[in-house]
Order: sequence, then C-alpha cells, then structure tokens
Amino acid sequence: MSSQHLVDRLSVQIDSLQDGFDALSRTSNLKELSRQFFHLLRGNFVTSEISIYRKQKSSDSWEFLYGKGQDSSEYLGEASTTFMLKGFGGKDPKLTAVQPLVDKSSAGVVLGRKLDGSAYSSLDKISLQIFLQLFANAYQAHLQQRKEKELIFSLNHRLLQLNSLIDTGIELTRPKKKVSPPILALERAASLTNASWGTFKKTINGNVTGELVFPEGIKPHRIKDKRHRIHAGFTFHDAAYAFNLYEKESRAGTIPFDETDNMLLAAVCRQVHAVIESQFLHNEELEKQKIEQDIAVAAAIQKRIIPEKLPEIASYDLFGINIPTKTVGGDYYDCIPLANGTYALIMADVAGKGVPAALLVSSFHAYLTAYLEVEFSLLTLAQKLNSAMYRSSTPERYITGIVGVLNPATGELETINAGHNPMYVHRNNNTIEEFANGGIAFGMLDIDFPYQSDRIIIQPGERVLLYTDGVPEAMNSDEELYDTSDSFKKFMINNRPESAEDFIHSLMSDVSSFTGSAPQSDDITALYLLRT
Repeated sequence: MSSQHLVDRLSVQIDSLQDGFDALSRTSNLKELSRQFFHLLRGNFVTSEISIYRKQKSSDSWEFLYGKGQDSSEYLGEASTTFMLKGFGGKDPKLTAVQPLVDKSSAGVVLGRKLDGSAYSSLDKISLQIFLQLFANAYQAHLQQRKEKELIFSLNHRLLQLNSLIDTGIELTRPKKKVSPPILALERAASLTNASWGTFKKTINGNVTGELVFPEGIKPHRIKDKRHRIHAGFTFHDAAYAFNLYEKESRAGTIPFDETDNMLLAAVCRQVHAVIESQFLHNEELEKQKIEQDIAVAAAIQKRIIPEKLPEIASYDLFGINIPTKTVGGDYYDCIPLANGTYALIMADVAGKGVPAALLVSSFHAYLTAYLEVEFSLLTLAQKLNSAMYRSSTPERYITGIVGVLNPATGELETINAGHNPMYVHRNNNTIEEFANGGIAFGMLDIDFPYQSDRIIIQPGERVLLYTDGVPEAMNSDEELYDTSDSFKKFMINNRPESAEDFIHSLMSDVSSFTGSAPQSDDITALYLLRT
C-alpha cells in the first residue's frame, strides 16, 4: 500500500470517526447504538458479515445486538478486562475483537471475510481497535445520559413526593376535614410510596380501639403476611398508633421499599402525631375556657352572696372583708336584718376551696336566708342548717361557722359555734374573751345534734371579731403561723381604732407584713363589730 493511499485512508477514517461519534452520541438506547455502530463499521470495512455482541458477565453467553451474517459468537471466546484482537485464516478468514466496557460488561465484534478475499491488514486491526474504543466511549456517554435521565426523573419524583407530603400536612391540619387524619394519612402514604396495601391500628393498653385498611374492604389478615413491609408509629396519652404499608408496586412487579419510602411514611406519621396532639391541646384549651367561664359565673354569684355593703345599725359600727385565694372561695360572711329588729351575724368556712366550695356556700346562703324569714330559735336553726348541708354536700364537704343574733337595743348577742374558730370579744378592760359553745360543723353528721349557745352583753366601747382560719393560719416563708405566740390577740389588744373599717384594714396590713412574699394559703375573711 502506497504512502499516499495510506494517508487518504486515514483521512477518510478520521472523518468517519468524527461523524460516527456524533451519530453514536445521539442514540437513545443500546439497540440504536449497535445499529449505528454497524453502519459505521460497514462504511470502513469491505465485508458482508459484521456481527456485534455484548456479554454482561463473563459467565453469560454472548448476546447478539446487531449485524448481518451468520451467528459467529463462538469466535469471540471469553470476555476480558483488556482489549483482545484475534484473526482467523483458512477458507473463511475473520477478524474478531473484544472490548471491555465501563459497566464491567464486554462488547464483541466479528468481521467476516473481505469481499476481495484478502487477509486483514495491520491497519485494519488498528482501525477496528479505534472503532471499538469509539463504541466504548459512546456506550459510556449513553450510560451517563441514561443515569442523568434517571436522576432527573428521580429528582422530579422526589419533588412530587415532597409537594404531596406538604399537601398532606396542609390537608391534615384543616379545621374541617372530610375524613379522619388516620384515613387521610394512610391513603396519602400509600400513594407516596406506591404501596399496594396499608393498615392502621390504634391500641390502648393492648386493646384495639380502631383499625383501618387501604384499599377499603380488604381484610387485614389477607395482607399481614406479605413479604415487603414498612412500619411507623407513635404513642400519645397511653394510646399507640401504628401504620403499615405492604408491597411496593413497580413496572417489574412488587419490589422492596427503599429508604425514601421509610422516610416518607415516618414523615406522614409525624404529621398525624402533630395533628392529634394539636387537637388534644385545642380541646384542652376549650375545656379550660369553659371552666374559666364557669368560674367567672360562680364568682359573679358569690359576689352577690357576700354583701358589698353591710347594713347600718344605730350605735354600732360594722365592717367585713373577704379575700379568696382563687377567683372564688369557700368563705362567707353577712349581716342580715331580721323582722323583729334584731340582726343575724354570720361567719362560715367551707372545707375546701374553689368552685365546689363556692357552690356549697351558695346552698348555705340560700337555706340560711330562707330559715331566717320565719320565727326561730338559734338552736333549732343550727339543727336545720346541719341537716340541710348534709343533704346538699358530699361526705368530705362541710361548713364550720358562727351564727349569732344581735339585739342592738340591749347589746345582747347570742351565738352558736359550729366547729369554727372561737369568737373574740375585746372588753373595755382591754382583755380578750373567747366564745366557742356550739357543736359539730354543719353537714358533718346527719343527726339532731344538741347545739349549745353563748349569751353575752356587748357594752359601749367593746368589740367583737368573727373570722375564718385564713387569718390566724396565715403562713410566712418559714412556715410560721400568724397566730403563733398569741400574736393575733396581742394585735387586738394593741389596736382599738375608732372605726371597724380601720381595724380590718390594719389587721390585713399586719397579716400581709407577716407573710411577706409567701403565697396566700387560704381564704381570708373577717367581720368586726364595734358598739359605739
């Protein structure tokens, strides 16, 4: 072969290589790549037989991809990790080459005898090696393009899943949902992961309280033994919630779930958890608001029971105060004018605090005012109040109290003490007398208890103090009581103001100074009577 002829042939092959690479790069699949490669070889080798093969693994048989001529794969031999070239002489000379590819597979080419019957030259062998390397490069580019397409598809699919997950979260949190959160979550989770079936189960202390399946109508026992399954769940307030998805669908049939599927199911599960917790807190808030409304109503009722202003009694000065620990309390005081010109003085304390105590105070006030409208003896009144309170309260609820009747003209005061703190009388000789005759607390026992009363005379200048245990038992930060070492009586002895209101305010200020920053532990109520 002349030098000029060699140069011309190489020039043609170079142009053919460039055109061939462009054509090979535009192919969309392996079959098309093989077809284009076949035409490239046919344009550069004068032979009527060209066969192109591929072997995935060394143990596999050669797979025919494209070509023309009889099956000649037996000439290729085994796959190799390096380029292999063989020539076969005889009556049917052939040229074969095996090219390793980037994915560990191998490509094989068999060229049949030349049309002019001549043997393949060294240039033919070099050319075939170059063309096979070109095929390998195009094959690598083809794989890269396929991976890029798969990546783009995967990213688009993940984006779709993310948008669906966001939509699921929005739908789950809608105030008015057409379906319950578990049903909606089960449907969306199955759609996001391409699951064939799904189940949801709610259990409390091991007992099943709710169970759902997807699609609706499928029996749970029919799907629980499936091979491919993913699970997610959570617990909230002693209840366990469990989601299961089975058999991921694909074009090739059912396949195992991947890590993304697990993440998606877990994300949907967390959304349901958040919704259930949010609903619980919302209901708690509604219940709290209802309770606060009930307390506000009870407080309004109690404000009407405890007098805003006490009646004026000629030659007497009277003032009272009530400071509950909560919005409503269980203390009660009053001064009620009676038909015969006398006055009923009342101081009461319900065992307990809050709304239940306030309700019992209301009952006590209602019975007391009803009984005071008719002629009565103080002893009979006490027995009636005890019986009425027993019927109106639970066993742990009762009322301690003092009920007294004052005759303003004579200064006579008759009192009954029903298990309450003693009444203090500050005499003109600056001594303190205690009066505690009476009996059991109202409502404690359902018996006609023989109550006893005290009868005393209040002289001009003398004072009477009724109070609940919130005063003497007021506690400071060291847990010391206000009434320790008779400080309560000492305060009375050292404080004889000209008005009942001044005494009450001074007493409250002294209690507050004693307790300091310590929280108020009980309702504080006091009623002070001064005969002028």
